[in-house]
Amino acid sequence: MILDIFWRFILVGTLAFGGGQAALPLVERIAVAETGWVSPQDFATATAFGYVTPGPVLITGTFIGYKAAGIPGALAATAGAFLVPWALAAAAAQTLQRFVQHPWLGGFGRGAGPAVVGLLGVTAFSLSRSAFVTWPYALIAIVALFLALRTKVHPILIVLGGALAGAGLGLLPLDSLITYLSGLSNR
Repeated sequence: MILDIFWRFILVGTLAFGGGQAALPLVERIAVAETGWVSPQDFATATAFGYVTPGPVLITGTFIGYKAAGIPGALAATAGAFLVPWALAAAAAQTLQRFVQHPWLGGFGRGAGPAVVGLLGVTAFSLSRSAFVTWPYALIAIVALFLALRTKVHPILIVLGGALAGAGLGLLPLDSLITYLSGLSNR
């Protein structure tokens, strides 16, 4: 299993054009749909932790590797996700400098961008299915979207605020809360 985790995250790292966010759909497909290493809820949690922790969002792979095979799985996923990008960046840095102004490279970036946006949309839709379990959680998403679009609140603070709101909701019996809030709206 460790070798499987390593090779699949080598694939993720190799195909992560546009950064870690662009690779999330592939990570989700591998970790949830193909292998069942984590549940959709665990993937949503791993993605949230990937955004809260410092460094690249592909640290999500560390969480997935850990859930699948403990510490060895976490190490395999992390090494697999970052080995190829690190090696390519180190090897290509000097050569790439000569081609920065080349029209082909600019076209490559302009073509990859819309594809990444589409894949992020698929990931957002998939994450929303497990994130919006009841309307209070959808409200957290609406508030987060508003804060992200209309204020200068740092994304980490938005994620932490959502996590704290979710933790608070988790402490309450949700059915009782919904009944209570519905009663307030009927007054």
